[in-house]
Amino acid sequence: MSSFIRAAMATAAVSGLVLLSACGSGDESGKGDIEGAKDSEESASASPSSSPSGSKNVDAPNLDLPKGVRVVFEDEATSDPKKAKVLRDHSYAVKAMALAYSTGKPDVPVVHRYYQDAAGQQVQSRVKQYRADGKVGTGTYRYYDRKVTLGKSSASVTFCESQRDAFAKTVKTGKVIRTKPSINDFVSGEAIMEKRGDTWVVISMAGKSGDEKCSR
Repeated sequence: MSSFIRAAMATAAVSGLVLLSACGSGDESGKGDIEGAKDSEESASASPSSSPSGSKNVDAPNLDLPKGVRVVFEDEATSDPKKAKVLRDHSYAVKAMALAYSTGKPDVPVVHRYYQDAAGQQVQSRVKQYRADGKVGTGTYRYYDRKVTLGKSSASVTFCESQRDAFAKTVKTGKVIRTKPSINDFVSGEAIMEKRGDTWVVISMAGKSGDEKCSR
C-alpha cells in the first residue's frame, strides 16, 4: 500500500482524527471560523459528474496522471452550488497530490495552487522524502463519503479513502511493492480549505489510517 494522503497528513500523530489549522486565528480548537458553522451542520457530497477529469471548466487544471495511476471519487449529488465548488476544488487538490507522489515532483504549479500554508509545507516535505527513499506512488485511490461543512470564509471537507489498490513503486527498478490487505488500507481524513481568488485551496489537513468507519 502506498500513502498519498496518509503520508502528507502524518502530523496527525495522535489517536483519532485531529484538525490541524494554519488560519493563525489563535483559536486553540484549530478550526478557525469552521467552528461557527456547527450550528448549521450543513454537509453534502459531490456528484460523480463533477469529477475534475471530465470537467468542461476552461479553468480546470492540467492533471494528467501517469499511466497506472487513478483517482476515483464515489460521491452523490449536491444541489448546493458553493459546496459543489468546494468539492470540485478538493478533487483537484487530491489529484494534484497524486500527481506529485506518482512523479516525485512536488514543485509543479498545480500543487502550489491547491496546497498552501501548512498543507503546502506538508506536501512538499513528504513528497521529497518519498522520492528520496526511491519511491513513487501507483495504483488506484478511491475517495467516498465526502462531506462539506461551510464556514464564513473557509470550509471543512471530511472523507474516506481506500488505498487497497494503491502501492509504492521503486523508481530504480519499476517494481511495484505490493502489500497484504489490511485495515490500514482505509483512511479517514479532513481538509481545511480557504477560498483565495477563485480557488478553494487546502491550508491544513489531518487523517487517521486504519479507521474502521471507512472500511469496506
